[in-house]
Amino acid sequence: MFVVMIREIYNYIFVELSAPLSREWPLISSPFPLMLIIFGYLYFVLYAGPRYMEDRPPYKLKTFISLYDLIQILANLWMVQEHISFGWFSKYGIICSGQPPDFPNTLKMFSSIWWLFLLKIFDLIETCLFVLRKKQNQVSNLHVYHHVSNIFFAWLYLKYILDERATLFSLLNCAVHVIMYMYYFVSAMGPKYQQIISPFKPFITRIQMVQFLALIICVLQILNPACPVQMKFHSVVAVMFVGNLLIFLYLFNNFYKKSYTNVSKEKN
Repeated sequence: MFVVMIREIYNYIFVELSAPLSREWPLISSPFPLMLIIFGYLYFVLYAGPRYMEDRPPYKLKTFISLYDLIQILANLWMVQEHISFGWFSKYGIICSGQPPDFPNTLKMFSSIWWLFLLKIFDLIETCLFVLRKKQNQVSNLHVYHHVSNIFFAWLYLKYILDERATLFSLLNCAVHVIMYMYYFVSAMGPKYQQIISPFKPFITRIQMVQFLALIICVLQILNPACPVQMKFHSVVAVMFVGNLLIFLYLFNNFYKKSYTNVSKEKN
Protein backbone atom coordinates (compact mmCIF):
# COMPACT_ATOMS: atom_id res chain seq x y z
CA MET A 1 0.00 0.00 0.00
CA PHE A 2 2.80 2.38 0.96
CA VAL A 3 4.72 1.62 -2.25
CA VAL A 4 1.58 2.24 -4.32
CA MET A 5 1.05 5.58 -2.58
CA ILE A 6 4.67 6.62 -3.25
CA ARG A 7 4.28 5.70 -6.92
CA GLU A 8 1.09 7.74 -7.20
CA ILE A 9 2.72 10.76 -5.57
CA TYR A 10 5.75 10.43 -7.86
CA ASN A 11 3.53 10.07 -10.93
CA TYR A 12 1.48 13.13 -9.94
CA ILE A 13 4.48 15.39 -9.24
CA PHE A 14 6.85 14.30 -11.99
CA VAL A 15 4.43 13.23 -14.73
CA GLU A 16 0.96 14.75 -14.41
CA LEU A 17 2.17 18.19 -13.34
CA SER A 18 4.99 18.29 -15.89
CA ALA A 19 4.83 19.98 -19.29
CA PRO A 20 3.84 17.39 -21.96
CA LEU A 21 6.36 18.72 -24.50
CA SER A 22 9.44 18.07 -22.36
CA ARG A 23 8.13 15.08 -20.43
CA GLU A 24 10.47 12.62 -22.17
CA TRP A 25 13.45 14.91 -22.78
CA PRO A 26 16.92 13.69 -21.69
CA LEU A 27 17.81 14.78 -18.13
CA ILE A 28 14.31 16.27 -17.72
CA SER A 29 12.00 13.25 -17.65
CA SER A 30 13.23 12.11 -14.24
CA PRO A 31 14.61 14.09 -11.27
CA PHE A 32 17.24 11.47 -10.53
CA PRO A 33 19.88 12.57 -13.11
CA LEU A 34 19.67 16.11 -11.71
CA MET A 35 20.03 14.80 -8.15
CA LEU A 36 23.02 12.68 -9.17
CA ILE A 37 24.72 15.62 -10.90
CA ILE A 38 24.23 17.94 -7.92
CA PHE A 39 25.31 15.29 -5.39
CA GLY A 40 28.42 14.44 -7.44
CA TYR A 41 29.31 18.13 -7.76
CA LEU A 42 28.92 18.81 -4.04
CA TYR A 43 30.80 15.64 -3.09
CA PHE A 44 33.77 16.57 -5.26
CA VAL A 45 34.10 20.29 -4.51
CA LEU A 46 33.45 20.01 -0.77
CA TYR A 47 35.05 16.69 0.14
CA ALA A 48 36.68 14.41 -2.46
CA GLY A 49 38.47 17.17 -4.39
CA PRO A 50 40.05 18.97 -1.42
CA ARG A 51 41.05 15.61 0.08
CA TYR A 52 42.67 14.53 -3.19
CA MET A 53 44.59 17.83 -3.49
CA GLU A 54 45.65 17.94 0.15
CA ASP A 55 49.21 16.66 -0.41
CA ARG A 56 49.51 17.63 -4.07
CA PRO A 57 50.76 20.84 -5.69
CA PRO A 58 48.08 22.94 -7.41
CA TYR A 59 47.46 22.38 -11.10
CA LYS A 60 48.08 25.48 -13.23
CA LEU A 61 45.56 24.70 -16.01
CA LYS A 62 46.13 28.11 -17.66
CA THR A 63 45.42 26.92 -21.20
CA PHE A 64 42.39 24.91 -20.12
CA ILE A 65 40.95 27.88 -18.20
CA SER A 66 41.37 30.18 -21.21
CA LEU A 67 39.64 27.60 -23.41
CA TYR A 68 36.85 27.20 -20.85
CA ASP A 69 36.29 30.97 -20.69
CA LEU A 70 36.29 31.23 -24.48
CA ILE A 71 33.68 28.46 -24.76
CA GLN A 72 31.54 30.27 -22.20
CA ILE A 73 31.77 33.55 -24.12
CA LEU A 74 30.85 31.97 -27.45
CA ALA A 75 28.10 29.76 -26.00
CA ASN A 76 26.44 32.63 -24.14
CA LEU A 77 26.77 34.91 -27.16
CA TRP A 78 25.02 32.25 -29.23
CA MET A 79 22.27 32.04 -26.62
CA VAL A 80 21.79 35.82 -26.69
CA GLN A 81 21.58 35.73 -30.49
CA GLU A 82 19.04 32.88 -30.31
CA HIS A 83 16.84 34.80 -27.88
CA ILE A 84 16.91 37.91 -30.04
CA SER A 85 16.00 35.79 -33.07
CA PHE A 86 12.91 34.63 -31.14
CA GLY A 87 11.68 38.23 -31.26
CA TRP A 88 12.82 39.76 -28.00
CA PHE A 89 13.23 43.57 -28.17
CA SER A 90 12.00 43.65 -31.77
CA LYS A 91 8.50 42.13 -31.60
CA TYR A 92 8.14 41.65 -27.86
CA GLY A 93 9.04 43.79 -24.87
CA ILE A 94 9.56 43.13 -21.19
CA ILE A 95 6.12 44.42 -20.12
CA CYS A 96 3.50 41.70 -19.73
CA SER A 97 0.40 42.57 -21.78
CA GLY A 98 -3.06 41.02 -21.81
CA GLN A 99 -2.04 38.37 -24.33
CA PRO A 100 1.00 36.09 -24.24
CA PRO A 101 3.51 36.85 -27.02
CA ASP A 102 3.07 34.82 -30.20
CA PHE A 103 6.57 33.50 -30.76
CA PRO A 104 7.00 31.93 -34.23
CA ASN A 105 8.83 28.78 -33.17
CA THR A 106 8.31 27.78 -29.55
CA LEU A 107 9.82 24.32 -30.01
CA LYS A 108 13.11 25.85 -31.19
CA MET A 109 12.98 28.28 -28.27
CA PHE A 110 12.47 25.57 -25.67
CA SER A 111 15.11 23.37 -27.32
CA SER A 112 17.57 26.26 -26.97
CA ILE A 113 16.77 26.48 -23.25
CA TRP A 114 17.53 22.77 -22.96
CA TRP A 115 20.99 23.48 -24.41
CA LEU A 116 21.28 26.34 -21.92
CA PHE A 117 20.49 23.82 -19.17
CA LEU A 118 23.48 21.78 -20.39
CA LEU A 119 25.57 24.95 -20.32
CA LYS A 120 24.60 25.46 -16.66
CA ILE A 121 25.85 21.94 -15.95
CA PHE A 122 29.05 22.85 -17.84
CA ASP A 123 29.37 25.84 -15.46
CA LEU A 124 30.14 23.41 -12.64
CA ILE A 125 33.61 22.88 -14.12
CA GLU A 126 34.53 26.32 -12.82
CA THR A 127 34.31 25.20 -9.19
CA CYS A 128 36.22 22.00 -9.96
CA LEU A 129 39.02 24.17 -11.39
CA PHE A 130 39.15 26.13 -8.13
CA VAL A 131 39.60 22.87 -6.24
CA LEU A 132 42.30 21.53 -8.58
CA ARG A 133 44.18 24.82 -8.33
CA LYS A 134 43.90 24.70 -4.50
CA LYS A 135 41.86 27.87 -4.36
CA GLN A 136 39.35 26.42 -1.91
CA ASN A 137 38.63 29.90 -0.51
CA GLN A 138 36.84 30.65 -3.78
CA VAL A 139 34.52 27.68 -3.23
CA SER A 140 32.30 29.88 -1.09
CA ASN A 141 28.72 29.27 -0.02
CA LEU A 142 27.66 31.96 -2.49
CA HIS A 143 29.53 30.33 -5.36
CA VAL A 144 28.24 26.80 -4.72
CA TYR A 145 24.66 27.91 -4.02
CA HIS A 146 24.65 30.04 -7.16
CA HIS A 147 25.62 27.13 -9.42
CA VAL A 148 23.32 24.56 -7.80
CA SER A 149 20.26 26.82 -7.79
CA ASN A 150 20.83 27.83 -11.43
CA ILE A 151 20.71 24.20 -12.50
CA PHE A 152 17.72 23.48 -10.29
CA PHE A 153 15.60 26.36 -11.62
CA ALA A 154 16.59 25.66 -15.23
CA TRP A 155 15.36 22.09 -14.70
CA LEU A 156 12.15 23.35 -13.05
CA TYR A 157 11.49 25.60 -16.02
CA LEU A 158 11.96 22.83 -18.57
CA LYS A 159 10.03 20.31 -16.50
CA TYR A 160 6.99 22.38 -15.56
CA ILE A 161 6.83 25.86 -17.04
CA LEU A 162 7.89 26.18 -20.70
CA ASP A 163 6.46 29.69 -20.80
CA GLU A 164 7.83 31.78 -23.67
CA ARG A 165 7.86 34.98 -21.61
CA ALA A 166 10.20 33.45 -19.04
CA THR A 167 12.98 33.22 -21.65
CA LEU A 168 13.58 36.90 -20.94
CA PHE A 169 15.31 35.74 -17.76
CA SER A 170 17.70 33.47 -19.63
CA LEU A 171 18.38 36.24 -22.15
CA LEU A 172 19.48 38.67 -19.42
CA ASN A 173 21.48 35.97 -17.66
CA CYS A 174 23.37 34.99 -20.81
CA ALA A 175 24.13 38.64 -21.63
CA VAL A 176 25.61 39.13 -18.15
CA HIS A 177 27.65 35.94 -18.52
CA VAL A 178 29.16 37.20 -21.79
CA ILE A 179 30.50 40.25 -19.95
CA MET A 180 31.63 38.20 -16.95
CA TYR A 181 33.55 35.58 -18.92
CA MET A 182 35.14 38.19 -21.16
CA TYR A 183 36.57 39.66 -17.97
CA TYR A 184 37.75 36.23 -16.81
CA PHE A 185 39.28 35.49 -20.22
CA VAL A 186 41.37 38.67 -20.20
CA SER A 187 42.27 38.18 -16.54
CA ALA A 188 43.59 34.67 -17.27
CA MET A 189 46.19 36.13 -19.65
CA GLY A 190 48.43 37.10 -16.74
CA PRO A 191 49.16 39.66 -13.98
CA LYS A 192 49.74 42.48 -16.48
CA TYR A 193 46.25 42.17 -17.91
CA GLN A 194 44.75 41.60 -14.46
CA GLN A 195 46.14 44.94 -13.34
CA ILE A 196 44.69 46.71 -16.39
CA ILE A 197 41.15 45.38 -15.97
CA SER A 198 41.05 45.17 -12.15
CA PRO A 199 39.11 48.49 -11.85
CA PHE A 200 36.26 46.83 -13.73
CA LYS A 201 35.97 43.91 -11.30
CA PRO A 202 33.48 45.57 -8.90
CA PHE A 203 31.24 46.41 -11.87
CA ILE A 204 30.85 42.69 -12.65
CA THR A 205 29.22 42.17 -9.25
CA ARG A 206 27.13 45.33 -9.68
CA ILE A 207 25.87 44.14 -13.06
CA GLN A 208 24.86 40.82 -11.50
CA MET A 209 22.93 42.57 -8.71
CA VAL A 210 21.18 44.83 -11.22
CA GLN A 211 20.26 41.69 -13.15
CA PHE A 212 18.66 40.18 -10.04
CA LEU A 213 16.63 43.35 -9.39
CA ALA A 214 15.45 43.44 -13.00
CA LEU A 215 14.41 39.80 -12.86
CA ILE A 216 12.51 40.31 -9.60
CA ILE A 217 10.58 43.21 -11.16
CA CYS A 218 9.80 41.10 -14.24
CA VAL A 219 8.59 38.14 -12.18
CA LEU A 220 6.37 40.36 -10.02
CA GLN A 221 4.39 41.19 -13.14
CA ILE A 222 2.62 37.91 -12.45
CA LEU A 223 0.65 39.87 -9.83
CA ASN A 224 -0.80 42.04 -12.59
CA PRO A 225 -4.32 40.80 -13.48
CA ALA A 226 -3.63 41.71 -17.11
CA CYS A 227 -0.72 39.25 -17.20
CA PRO A 228 -2.14 35.77 -17.95
CA VAL A 229 -0.85 32.79 -15.97
CA GLN A 230 -1.37 29.45 -17.62
CA MET A 231 -1.19 27.32 -14.48
CA LYS A 232 -1.39 27.91 -10.74
CA PHE A 233 1.82 25.91 -10.48
CA HIS A 234 3.55 28.72 -12.40
CA SER A 235 2.76 31.08 -9.54
CA VAL A 236 4.32 28.67 -7.04
CA VAL A 237 7.54 28.45 -9.06
CA ALA A 238 7.50 32.24 -9.52
CA VAL A 239 7.40 32.74 -5.74
CA MET A 240 10.26 30.25 -5.32
CA PHE A 241 12.23 32.04 -8.05
CA VAL A 242 11.76 35.47 -6.46
CA GLY A 243 12.84 34.05 -3.11
CA ASN A 244 15.96 32.64 -4.76
CA LEU A 245 16.73 35.98 -6.40
CA LEU A 246 16.38 37.75 -3.05
CA ILE A 247 18.88 35.29 -1.55
CA PHE A 248 21.23 35.99 -4.47
CA LEU A 249 20.84 39.72 -3.97
CA TYR A 250 21.63 39.42 -0.26
CA LEU A 251 24.65 37.16 -0.77
CA PHE A 252 26.09 39.18 -3.66
CA ASN A 253 25.60 42.41 -1.71
CA ASN A 254 27.50 40.94 1.24
CA PHE A 255 30.25 39.77 -1.11
CA TYR A 256 30.46 43.25 -2.65
CA LYS A 257 30.75 44.93 0.76
CA LYS A 258 33.45 42.55 1.98
CA SER A 259 35.44 42.55 -1.25
CA TYR A 260 35.26 46.20 -2.31
CA THR A 261 33.55 48.56 0.16
CA ASN A 262 35.43 47.40 3.28
CA VAL A 263 38.73 47.21 1.35
CA SER A 264 38.27 50.81 0.15
CA LYS A 265 37.64 51.96 3.76
CA GLU A 266 40.79 50.19 4.96
CA LYS A 267 42.89 51.89 2.27
CA ASN A 268 41.51 55.28 3.27
